[in-house]
Amino acid sequence: MPVVPSLPDSPTPPSASRRSSVFSLELVDALREVARHGNLTRAACAMQLSKASISKYMTELEAQVGVQLLHRTTREVRLTDAGQLLLRRSATLVNLACRIQSELEAIAPPRG
Repeated sequence: MPVVPSLPDSPTPPSASRRSSVFSLELVDALREVARHGNLTRAACAMQLSKASISKYMTELEAQVGVQLLHRTTREVRLTDAGQLLLRRSATLVNLACRIQSELEAIAPPRG
């Protein structure tokens, strides 16, 4: 499965803090890593982010979709039913976004 480019390690999630009608695919990619590793620290390491940043990304994604996506404990993180649904259904969107980005890069020289 293609991987969406990693988010920069920044204190501010990539979108506004209020709920919107569209969720961020970048944040969904972070959710995929959290689900794969079952732990925020390991997911953050895999994405080359701080634990605080990935935690903020998960909080932001939950705000965007308006439901709890994770069950958090001190040792592990598990997806809620809603988190599993989002992960499963968004895989097609993430793959499509990666394919579109690759196609764009193939037809146009990089800017800058």
